[in-house]
Amino acid sequence: MFKKSKHIAFFLGVLMTSGLAMGQEDIVSSEEMLYEQQQINFQTFFFEAIQQKSIGNFDKAIFALEACNNINKDNIAVLFELSKNYTFLFKYTEAEYYILKGLEKAPNNIHMLRHLKEVKTKKNDYSGAIGIQKRIVELRPDEEPDLVILYIKSGEIDNAIELLKKLDSLQKVPEGLESLKESLLQETPGAALTETIPSNETPPKSQVDLLKETYALKKDLNSLKSLLDKEWKTKQYLDLLKDSEEGLSMFPSQPYLYLMHGRALNSLRKYEEALKTLENGLDYLIDDDVMKGDIMLEMSLSFKGVGNNKMSSEYYEKGLELKEK
Repeated sequence: MFKKSKHIAFFLGVLMTSGLAMGQEDIVSSEEMLYEQQQINFQTFFFEAIQQKSIGNFDKAIFALEACNNINKDNIAVLFELSKNYTFLFKYTEAEYYILKGLEKAPNNIHMLRHLKEVKTKKNDYSGAIGIQKRIVELRPDEEPDLVILYIKSGEIDNAIELLKKLDSLQKVPEGLESLKESLLQETPGAALTETIPSNETPPKSQVDLLKETYALKKDLNSLKSLLDKEWKTKQYLDLLKDSEEGLSMFPSQPYLYLMHGRALNSLRKYEEALKTLENGLDYLIDDDVMKGDIMLEMSLSFKGVGNNKMSSEYYEKGLELKEK
């Protein structure tokens, strides 16, 4: 009788232990499923934000990004995108708040530093922008010439002249600053400012027209790049499509032209054509991680447009990783 009782107790113990283990497994399984679902939700909201931003729906992009932030608090990519979208809405206080939070986590991220400088410039905080640009120069010495215009805007003409003299002695004055150098080094500061600094009130369309005239005369790659860049920034997608297509016929081995043509196609929701163009652009890339990153980020939008979220996610992560090297 005693032996029988021992067997029953042992059997009940096994059942209880098995039940407890199964319960723990169920809890772990539920937690894993919840985590995976959150990651899927995060990616869905994030790429919705990217797509909404690409067509100018910045409020909707911010809404989706806030959903991402609720899932994954203080994700650097989300903070960066929030700042960019608030900038497009001219809400510079919010834009600065989010980019500073991002820089707390990645203080040497060159892309976020450049963005913060632009935000401070738009707020007319030129001394703040100069401070950020000096941090950028520590990481990228070749960007020191960008300090010249900031010095002028902040009224620090002597510093601008001193820096131009230094760059001139090293033969590192960019082509775009040559006329400014001649004016500042030969004329009075007042005359230099009035004659060389373009007015911020110049309508974007007139700037595009001027660039088109320059390109029509020169038909060279540099003037074409300037034109395409301005068309992209002013959202003149049909002109960007036409001019980048013409550029590819003249300079078929230039990855930048494939990128701009792909951007135009994505903006016009021609995602499959964009993918083909951007893939062709990758074939011409040699040792240019930043350009490769830009193309992959654009391909991420194309994959999102054709409904391939998995590839969209993969290319976004690859592109971001390349640009942050």
